[in-house]
Amino acid sequence: MPSGTTAARPGNTEASTDTDFVPIRRASAWLVAIMTMGTVLRLVALGHRSFWLDEIASAYISASPRPVFWTVLWHNEGNMALYYVLLRPWLHFGTSEFSIRLLSVIPGVLSIPAIYALGKRLFGESTALLAAAFFAINACAVMSSQEARGYSLLVLGVIVSTYFFVRLIEQPTYAVACGYGLAAGLTLYCHYFGALVPIACAVSLFALPTARRPWRQLAVAALVLLVVSAPVLWMIHTQDVGHLAWVQPSSLLELYHLAAYLAAGSGKAVGAVFLALNLALLALFLTRLPSQPRDGEVDLRYWRSVLLMSGLVSPIVATLLISLIRPVFHHRFLIVCLPAWVLMTAAGATEIRSRRWRTAAIVGVCLLSLASVIISYTRVKEDWRGVARYLIAQAHPEDRVLYYQADGYFAAENYRGWLQRGGAPHPQGVIADMANQDWERQIDHAPRVWLVLYRAQPRDPASQTIDAGLRNRYIPEPPLTFRAVTVTEYRAKD
Repeated sequence: MPSGTTAARPGNTEASTDTDFVPIRRASAWLVAIMTMGTVLRLVALGHRSFWLDEIASAYISASPRPVFWTVLWHNEGNMALYYVLLRPWLHFGTSEFSIRLLSVIPGVLSIPAIYALGKRLFGESTALLAAAFFAINACAVMSSQEARGYSLLVLGVIVSTYFFVRLIEQPTYAVACGYGLAAGLTLYCHYFGALVPIACAVSLFALPTARRPWRQLAVAALVLLVVSAPVLWMIHTQDVGHLAWVQPSSLLELYHLAAYLAAGSGKAVGAVFLALNLALLALFLTRLPSQPRDGEVDLRYWRSVLLMSGLVSPIVATLLISLIRPVFHHRFLIVCLPAWVLMTAAGATEIRSRRWRTAAIVGVCLLSLASVIISYTRVKEDWRGVARYLIAQAHPEDRVLYYQADGYFAAENYRGWLQRGGAPHPQGVIADMANQDWERQIDHAPRVWLVLYRAQPRDPASQTIDAGLRNRYIPEPPLTFRAVTVTEYRAKD
C-alpha cells in the first residue's frame, strides 16, 4: 500500500513515499481545482429547498434572547452546541435559507484540504488527492454542507482530531498531544456522537506494540480532552434524551441505510449501484492490508490501516451496543464514519494494479457521486416554506389554523415570521390536543379552519377523530399536499 513520508524511527519498517509520486506544485494545483469544484457543488441550489424541522429549530434556538439561548443549550439542546454558538452571530448576515446554510458550507469546504492532509500523512500524495476529490463530490458530504445543522462542522472536527492523533503516534510531542486533546474535545461540542471518535482512536492503539505507544503524551492528550469536554459530558449525562424516542431499534435495514448514506446520501436508484462499487473498493482495501508485524516490530503502515478500520467500525459497534439499552442507531448520527469511509475507498482504488481498471473505478466513483449530488438537489425533506406561503396567501385573520402536531405548529408559525408578509395579521394557530379536546373550543366559530397534518397518515385514528369533529360544523375541501405535510381547508356550513 502506498505510504506517506515520515521521519525514520528505530524499528520503523514503513515505506517512505507513494509509488506514483505527484510533484508538489502539480499537487497544489490539483487541490485548488478540487476545492473549487467542491465549493461550487456546495453552493448550487443552496437556498432552493425549504428548511425542514431540525433546520427551523437551529435558526429558532440561535435567534433566542441571550438568557434563553444559554439556558436552552445547557439544559435542553447541548447537542451541536458549538454550531448554535457560531450560528447566533451569523444570523446578522440574514435569515434566508441561503444565508443561514452558508455557515455549513464553510466547514464543508475546509474539510477537503483537511482530508487531503490526513490522507497524505497516512498514504501519500496520490491517495490524498484522490481522497480529497472523492470527498469533494461525495453526496453525503455535500448534503451535510447544505443543511443548517452541525454535521459538516462535526465531520471537520473528526478529520482534524484524527490528523492530530496520527501525528501524536508518529511524532509524539506534548504540543501535538494538547492539539489533539483540544480538537477531539471541541468535536464533542459539534455533536454528542463526536465522543465515538476518541474511542476509535484508542482502539487502534492495540495494533501498536506496547513500547511504541507514547504513554506520557497520550496521558496529556487524555487530560486535555477530559478538561475541554467536561461540560458537554455533563450535558450528555443530565439532559433529557426523550427527543430520541423516534429512533427505531437497530436493524439490518438501518445498517444498509448507513452504508448507502455514506456512499451516496441515499440507497435508492443510483445510490444502490454506487454502494456496490464502494463496497468493492473497501474490500480491495482490506485484502491488501500490510501483514501484521511480528512481536516487537513496528510497521506504521499496518497501524494506519487499523486506524481507518477502527474509525469506520468502532462507532458502529459502540452505537449498536448502546442501542441494546436505548435505540440511538441512526445513519445521520454516524456521519462520523464518513472520513474513514472516503479514505478507505480512495486507498482501495489506488490498490488496483491494472491502470485501465483503476481509471475505470475512479471515473465510476466520480460519475456516480456527481449523479447522487444532482439528485440530492431535488430531494426535499419537508416543505414548510410552501405550507407557510400558502397559509399567508389563503388564510384570513378570522380563520383558525389547526395543527395535528406541536412540531407542525412550531415549524409553520416560525417560518411565517421569516417570509414576506409573514408579519401581517394572520389566523390564530391551534394545536390539536387529543387529551382534552380543547381545540374544538379554541376554533370557536371561525369561518374557516385549515388543518395541517404532519407525521400523520390521513386515516390514522387521531386524524380521523379530528376530521370527524370538524365535519360536524365544516365542509372539507380537497386536501393540498406538500412534502411531508398536508393542508386541508374546512369551510363553515351555512
